[in-house]
Amino acid sequence: MNTYPEDFETYTARDGAQLPYRFFEGPSDVVLIFLHGITEPSLYLREFGQYVSRLGLATAYLPDLRGYGNRPIRRGDIDYIGQLDDDLEDLFFFVQKHHPGARIIVGGHSAGGATALRQTIRPIHKDIFAYLLISPALSPNAPLDRKGGSGNESKVSIPRYVLLMLLNALGIHRFNHIIVYRRLTPIEQLHGTESCNLSYRLALSRMVGNHYANYLSQLTQPTFVMIGSDDEVFDASAYKPLYEKFCKAEVRIVDNQNHDSIVKTEHALSIIGNWLRLLQAGEEAQ
Repeated sequence: MNTYPEDFETYTARDGAQLPYRFFEGPSDVVLIFLHGITEPSLYLREFGQYVSRLGLATAYLPDLRGYGNRPIRRGDIDYIGQLDDDLEDLFFFVQKHHPGARIIVGGHSAGGATALRQTIRPIHKDIFAYLLISPALSPNAPLDRKGGSGNESKVSIPRYVLLMLLNALGIHRFNHIIVYRRLTPIEQLHGTESCNLSYRLALSRMVGNHYANYLSQLTQPTFVMIGSDDEVFDASAYKPLYEKFCKAEVRIVDNQNHDSIVKTEHALSIIGNWLRLLQAGEEAQ
């Protein structure tokens, strides 16, 4: 039974958990699984999902990842590093079952883009038709962070990160629940379903590993990367040279768009829509 409000439906993960997703029905032969950012659930992506559905570009699945949303099992935490990958794989199989033969596009915004890229070294990668990455994060050591940027109003505890990485290298995982990421937005500016404090095991599961080249070099499918010229978190000019070094992804910088407006404004959405149309037209022409 679906106990979630609004437009939520649920799927069953391998551990039996009922995990929520927002669903916007479009054409049955093209499905977009699109992932939210580091602290916000899929709420802010509703208009995006409605847009691609309403224009007949794709059926959209917008999951609230484990640890996020209205009623998470444990807000800001998961059971083990990589559990989100397992959950996404379960959702992917769920989509395949309900849309047999569909072309499935996987993507995400900000940390959702990095979480999508984590799938390039997973078994489902071979069945993913294309990737859609909007203002995508990557790895902490990738040359994307805007120097001195503060648009994400967050604080990462580097000492805790380093200590926990060392402990994990020694096979000690008992402290992976410790919080390493905090969103500093004043409480009066929050809507109440954010996950503002993230454990080490969840935060690590939202990014690709230090060897990010291993992930990018697997992008042989059609891949569209879009970033706003005014992004406060990432350096838009760093994307094209980085992606060109490892793959043939199309990178588009959109003027007068910032980190959040890139998935909300009509202009930005129309660019995404045009890419989806061209992607489908190219496939049909083959």
